[in-house]
Amino acid sequence: MLRRLLIPILAALTACSGAPSERERTLQLFDQIAYLLTKYNAALASQEGMPLDAATSDLRRVATEEFDRLIAALEGEDAALRADAAFAIGFSRKSEAVAPLTKACASPDIILRRNAGAALGMLGHDAAAPAIGKLLEDPEPDVREAALFGLRALVDETRDHGLLPAVHARLADRAVGVRNEALILLRDMKRAASAEPILNRSVKDVEPLVRANAALALGAIGPAVAKAATPHLIEMLRDEESKVVESAWKALTLLNQKDFDRSYATWRDWYEDEIRNHWSCTEHRDVSAPEPGDCPHCRRKLERVLRETGRKSEPAPAYFACPDHPEVTTSTASNCGKPGCGKPLVAAKPPPVSFVCPDHPEVVTLGPSTCARPGCGKSLVPRK
Repeated sequence: MLRRLLIPILAALTACSGAPSERERTLQLFDQIAYLLTKYNAALASQEGMPLDAATSDLRRVATEEFDRLIAALEGEDAALRADAAFAIGFSRKSEAVAPLTKACASPDIILRRNAGAALGMLGHDAAAPAIGKLLEDPEPDVREAALFGLRALVDETRDHGLLPAVHARLADRAVGVRNEALILLRDMKRAASAEPILNRSVKDVEPLVRANAALALGAIGPAVAKAATPHLIEMLRDEESKVVESAWKALTLLNQKDFDRSYATWRDWYEDEIRNHWSCTEHRDVSAPEPGDCPHCRRKLERVLRETGRKSEPAPAYFACPDHPEVTTSTASNCGKPGCGKPLVAAKPPPVSFVCPDHPEVVTLGPSTCARPGCGKSLVPRK
């Protein structure tokens, strides 16, 4: 979430007799805007819809009614008023504001650049995109973060103004706030092309909040990225941070349309079965589907088959283990041979073929993947 957008609250006005001067009217306006922005930022942080809509509506009304006064302040000599005016103008939605805000984006004043970048996007006019794109490379992290915030109103699933690669680049930003804001933006854009950079970097980020938002962004992109994202998200269920686990579970549920619990073992076992089997036609082996259906060529019912052999899936071979000594296993019903035990063996699921990280043996998956531990990313190897 973009922070530090709150403009400074001006000092209390000195009471005076008679009609207020032009300067006093301006100060009164900015005092009102500061109050409304306090409410706006509180609602933005809490993501409460109704308070946010109400604060936005009030700010939009004031910015529209006092547009000329705000533009005058933006082009005036008072540095504090210029910065405050820049952000407030964004609520006006007026196309006439694009030019003065674009000019403000080139200011040496960091706060002015930051507020102008956020406001440009809030205007909702495509002409603002080039200036915001330049701010994504600004040396100041607050400015880069504000530019990403501003882009929320300018990009979606079909429009990116050619800025998608620049947003992907911010996933490697040195500032946590910038990386986080980039993921929030990518979650709104829902582009399949974003899956690779998120999987290569963000799911392994050292910051839990970034990892959590990476999972949510993958879930928002949709089933098109399920095959690539699922093994990584399953590993994230073992994260030490509960918010990361929660986000990974939400993403897995969205991508795979499965209503499993948050258990790593549950998802791991399901995924093992998924990667070994699929639905195919006995006559047209090129047909592959994750669910039952009809062959598109001959309309025969698809059958569940092993991917490697193309043969029908058979029940797993019998496997029995001692309830007290799981290392004692047989392929037929028998009794435990451990001295002093002798308990009847019970049916059990055979251990899956698994893959492990050479540096982090606790990272185990049921298919080829890469280590999801922050800072690693090594290819997993079959566990012996």
